[in-house]
Amino acid sequence: MITALKEVLRVAIPLMVSTGMFSLVLFVDRTLLLWHEPSQMGAAMAAGNLFWVSVCVFVGIASMTSAIVSQYIGAAQPKRVGQLLWQSVWFALATIPLFILIGEFAESLFRWTDQPEHLIPMQAVYFRILMWGGAGEVLQTALSGFYSGTHRTRTIMLVSLASGCLNLVLDVVLIFGLGSPSPETGQRFLELGIAGAAIASTLSFWFKAVCYAVLLMKPTERERYGIFRGIRLNRRMMKRLIYFGLPAGLMYVTEAGGFSVIVLQIGRLGDVPLQATTMAINFNMIAFIPLVGMSIAASVLVGQHLIRSGPGNAIRCVVAALLVGWGYSFVWAIAYVFTPGGLIALYSLSPTGVDSEAAFAIAETLLGFVALYVILDATQLILAGALRGAGDTWFVLTAGLTVSVGAVIIGVWWQPSTGRFQDPGAAPAALNALDWWWWVITGWICTLAAVMAGRFAQGKWQRMRMV
Repeated sequence: MITALKEVLRVAIPLMVSTGMFSLVLFVDRTLLLWHEPSQMGAAMAAGNLFWVSVCVFVGIASMTSAIVSQYIGAAQPKRVGQLLWQSVWFALATIPLFILIGEFAESLFRWTDQPEHLIPMQAVYFRILMWGGAGEVLQTALSGFYSGTHRTRTIMLVSLASGCLNLVLDVVLIFGLGSPSPETGQRFLELGIAGAAIASTLSFWFKAVCYAVLLMKPTERERYGIFRGIRLNRRMMKRLIYFGLPAGLMYVTEAGGFSVIVLQIGRLGDVPLQATTMAINFNMIAFIPLVGMSIAASVLVGQHLIRSGPGNAIRCVVAALLVGWGYSFVWAIAYVFTPGGLIALYSLSPTGVDSEAAFAIAETLLGFVALYVILDATQLILAGALRGAGDTWFVLTAGLTVSVGAVIIGVWWQPSTGRFQDPGAAPAALNALDWWWWVITGWICTLAAVMAGRFAQGKWQRMRMV
């Protein structure tokens, strides 16, 4: 077990740092928007979720590059890696016109979901700009899969740190601007607010893709993995990528879609519940997103060990990943229970209004829900990654789809009667509905953890192969 733990940490720690940088960027991004204009933070939350729903099925397909690469390495077929990478590149570039087209319907999408009228223009701008970076996100996911699949996760960490620093600098400049406010408009040079945050994120997506593309042009990589020889479209390999990746992508879209429905329902309650939810989710993401790195590590280690040394070592690596994930999540659970006020106080470092003060108080109580499910969230994420690494992607999809749809149906069907928080006398009903939706989120995650644990224990995944 000690050997497995060392192997997991060697692969996972750079990935956790990489994904942790992503969560830090999101946290700072939304906090800066709160300081610039509180309603912009809630708008960015809803629009960012819809962006992820729009691109995640394609990101999920591209993400299977890492697991398939790991199996090619385990099978001693490194020359096939270059062919696979090029299929993922063509796939990513083909998404560009689709994403731009979706962005053109931004305002209609938010109006259709009955968002507060004053938030819709901000949400539409943020979403439309992010869609220009959608293909960049798909491409960088595919290319980073080469480095995770070959266990060179330190490269992913360094690229992510560089991209994160670029994003943070651009956030500060493009949200708040430079220099003194103009006497005519009251705005600073380049002060773009929520649009600036979206531009910063879009540029960082493409920056990461370019970094990986440059690194892959190194002579040693080109020769060992047949990078240039695989440039042609290979329909058989493209079909394999889509066959194993589509369930992962659809799993992402069902989970993200369900979560977006919940956030949009909370948005209907008013600015304050949406701001409070965004604050709590931001801290949840700080704990959750680094565990995506652990999930990727479990996926690539399971894929490689199944081919190279059998299921025994794969199981030991998954157990080691769970132990690390549980320990990490437990620390956050303690913080959510005993210091919620100190965490939420980070948002109050800039002058805020009465509504924001109310959101701070509500957000502290919502962190109690996060503490309830954070360890089980780690469990379902790591086990789902292990199952995908073996090729059991269709079960992960079916289970995720069933649980996600069930959670949304239950939430909508039994949602308490509500009004907007700001309406006279409606605050208690709105808060009651807010608590209901957070119970739905908690039950959803607990159920996913139970289902993934049952499938892993069953052991059918041990006989699966993708190459």
